[in-house]
Amino acid sequence: MFLRTIVTTLACAVAAAGCDTVRDARSAQRFCEARGAAPAAESPRPAAFTLPELVDFALTNRPSMVVRRLAVDDAHLALKAVQADAPLVSDAPWWSAVDASASFGHSESSRGAQHLRKRTDGNATGALSLDILLYDFGRNAAAAREQAENVIAAEQQLLDEGYAVFESVAEAYFTLLRNEDLLEVARAKVESYAARLRQAEDRLAAGEAQPLDVLRARLDLTQAREDVVAVQNDVATARADLAVALGTDADAIPDLRAHRTAPEGVFAATDASAAATTELALTNTPTMAVARAKLRAASARVDAAVADLKPNVSASVSLRWVDPLWYWNWGVDAAQSLFTGGRRTTAVERAVVQMESAAYELDEAGQTLAHAIELAVAERDNAREARVTAEASVAQAQENFETVAEQYRQGEASRVDYTDAISASAEAQGSRVRAFYRGQIAESKLFRLTGRLPVYQPQDEEGE
Repeated sequence: MFLRTIVTTLACAVAAAGCDTVRDARSAQRFCEARGAAPAAESPRPAAFTLPELVDFALTNRPSMVVRRLAVDDAHLALKAVQADAPLVSDAPWWSAVDASASFGHSESSRGAQHLRKRTDGNATGALSLDILLYDFGRNAAAAREQAENVIAAEQQLLDEGYAVFESVAEAYFTLLRNEDLLEVARAKVESYAARLRQAEDRLAAGEAQPLDVLRARLDLTQAREDVVAVQNDVATARADLAVALGTDADAIPDLRAHRTAPEGVFAATDASAAATTELALTNTPTMAVARAKLRAASARVDAAVADLKPNVSASVSLRWVDPLWYWNWGVDAAQSLFTGGRRTTAVERAVVQMESAAYELDEAGQTLAHAIELAVAERDNAREARVTAEASVAQAQENFETVAEQYRQGEASRVDYTDAISASAEAQGSRVRAFYRGQIAESKLFRLTGRLPVYQPQDEEGE
């Protein structure tokens, strides 16, 4: 009865310890099954629409961020599971090296074949045993180092996913703002062509123009209105792309021009060279940190494979009870596999190959990063030069437009000159808008490529 009481007590203690874990697991299971069976709930909607606030919203609500966070939790639990198997001679606490088990049973059997229908004899049995892994020649320590590097890689991948979300939101945000600005340019072009049509009609009434001039003016106005419709479609597409980047519905995105930041842009202009930017990125960006962590994990995997060639040293203590007798025993074991068909030596060779592959993947990641930085810096510099050129073109085109408009009103300029002046002014303004947002998108990409946190420009009063 003594051993039965011990076994029962241990079983109750283990059951109580696992109650919270099972309860949490069942709760999560019900939640996930309900999500899989029911239609998707209404998407959350952002409450503010400046870029920093939209980025914060996406980082909170994008499913990819949740998946990466769960991957970090999983890596930590995997490390905890590895450490739970640590031997006694290690940095782990004593309790992690002990494997305890308890059993209880009862069996009966007849005395012989000739007494099948008579009373049977039986007894109760029970056992309580403790098994302790004393030393494993570094196998568990190497596995723990590998998994610790996997934890680092998972955390850096979470950070990299955050940068990816930031980059996608920023690009979609600037694209929508660009298209909204281009829509204003197209509408201004319509107003210019409408004014030209009114002037042509006035001149026709005064006998200073031909009916063809009026017809041409109406045709130009119609084409300008068609351009407005095309840009409106671009705005709708960009709004849908921003909604996808945020993880919400397109109808939740308003006109961003009412929420825009200061005219100088969201991000300050940078001037670091591609070489200096690459030097910073190679030591700071999450993608390189992930590649280095994977290389260190592969190196630890080699140590684990080598340690797996060596034996395990363990000890055991057991207390057994067979009604009405009980006894105990202890012992120390050293186990070494002699013939495993070369599987363990092959495992070492595979681990070495995987380590070499991880080293070359690190080199490849560095080359890919350097190439991406070269392109982003070139895009930034080209956009800046294009903006300077466009600013000059806008001023010149506007001056030319005002001059030709006055000459046309006085009958000194032709219809073709007036049309060309309107088109040139609108094209120059569109080029300036495109160059500005190209530069902002290029600046946003450099944050991810260098692993720097985004630094936003202060907002003006209207944007706050």
